[in-house]
Amino acid sequence: MLNLTTRLKTELIKIISETNGLSLNTTLDLMAHSPKMREDHQLGKSVLEFRELLAAYSRNAVETETLLRHPMSQALFQYLKEFPIPFHEEHIHLSGSLTADFVYPRLMELLNGPNKSQYEEKIREIYGEKALPIKNIEDVDRLIRLQEGQKFFEYLRILMISKFILNSRQAHADAAYHMAKDLYNNYNVGNLRLKFTMSRITSMKSEQIPGLENLTPEDVVMGLYDGLAKFKAEHPGFGFVLSPSFRKEVDFYDKERFKTKKDYFENQINLILEMIEKHPELKPHLSEIDTVGDEKEHFRKAHFEQMKDALRTLQFKGFTIRSHHGETWNILRHGLQAVDNAMDIWQIDTLEHGLSLGINPNYYFHRIFQKVLELNAAHKPLDPDSQEANELEDMHWPEEKIKRKLLEGKPLTKDEIYKFSEVKFNTAREMERYQHDLLNRMLHKGVTLISLPSSNLKLTQNFPHYKDHPFSWWEKKGVHLGVGTDNYVTLSTNLIQEMLILLYADPDNLKITKLLMVATRETRRPYLSNLVWEIRKKNENEK
Repeated sequence: MLNLTTRLKTELIKIISETNGLSLNTTLDLMAHSPKMREDHQLGKSVLEFRELLAAYSRNAVETETLLRHPMSQALFQYLKEFPIPFHEEHIHLSGSLTADFVYPRLMELLNGPNKSQYEEKIREIYGEKALPIKNIEDVDRLIRLQEGQKFFEYLRILMISKFILNSRQAHADAAYHMAKDLYNNYNVGNLRLKFTMSRITSMKSEQIPGLENLTPEDVVMGLYDGLAKFKAEHPGFGFVLSPSFRKEVDFYDKERFKTKKDYFENQINLILEMIEKHPELKPHLSEIDTVGDEKEHFRKAHFEQMKDALRTLQFKGFTIRSHHGETWNILRHGLQAVDNAMDIWQIDTLEHGLSLGINPNYYFHRIFQKVLELNAAHKPLDPDSQEANELEDMHWPEEKIKRKLLEGKPLTKDEIYKFSEVKFNTAREMERYQHDLLNRMLHKGVTLISLPSSNLKLTQNFPHYKDHPFSWWEKKGVHLGVGTDNYVTLSTNLIQEMLILLYADPDNLKITKLLMVATRETRRPYLSNLVWEIRKKNENEK
């Protein structure tokens, strides 16, 4: 008898083909009523068990990892892995997508080389004293993965070890080829959009990397092109886009050579255009740029002006503009304002993350209301740097003394609590209107939104559970969507796992077929339906 996962996959193939990919809960319900479940008791038990787990998951009673370990998840994973149209990985960074077995031998060359002390000092600074010595692949794997409780700031820092080894054109070529091979063979990725940094020279001490003095932007771009083009030569159907990504932070630029961030960025844009003229083979693959980094202090119009002129130059040359915005914020208004200015001033074509457009303002502000009242009842002042304090400072208060009492931990009266609830309610209503105005503008302009569930959950504190991720809501609104992993090694995920997470987040409404259309970018429903039947025929012939 075939193993349980294979038998579950066979039944999934049958039900999905006969129903054209309904929602996951509907698919499981139909599987549970299949005559095959009565003939194969282990199969029937597994389906019922998974349905119960999924129901518990929607109540926050089961962890995501429990679902992902279940044989049904493994069957779904195999179904997606073998799907005849490869998936589009719409958002992936090189530095967080290199496996430990690739990084380890190259890192050891550096740690045994002439700059050993510099690298060790940097490792201690970022990863702590216990990070050294590095003895094996497992040690590297532990360092390059985000650990429980670590958030956005630590995430940006722990990418450093992988950046150490990207120190030459050949290193970039080897890294790109290795990543493409892993994604293609293990996760059915046939197209990828690779985010990368052309230059890591910066005045920010925490981001300075030894050994990159002679690495040029051309080395980076051509190295990545060499590696991906080599893989494409072996697999002609494979596609790739090179998406150079520039840090938004005001201080992230080469201050020794340039007076302002504006001068630096315009120089980088000119380098891109010169490279394309020098290497015309780049043109089909290098036709967009992205902006990345910590956006908490990058939301005002003035913040966007420095890069605007250079972006216009690229747009006139046919480039599209993507931007990481709406991912993190000090207050929700700034998260929305950042997206607003990115669309208005930079005229972006694609929004990466965009989480501020998916947070439910009524839920968000009511949780702040509850947390603040809980602290207030305990006579505890608010941390002035906390999200709760920041949001209170941004609210419009008819009576400032209520805000002061909350910040200082002085208990409110019953009447003051009521007035606080009114302030909270009006703030939530205002943010909801702003949010919907932005979404409607996105729809009108045809701006694409790229969803990254694991990245959003693990790196922010803005929604508590995968089931609260807004992907399905965006899909219902008609937003043009894509799916990516961000840094799949660092975040311990992969594209297929992200697709499963999205299915589990809304098992009643998100249709399997719709998710396949998003991930494959195949819009012809009849053609997709036919492929689903072809999968069934192939599976039956193999049996």
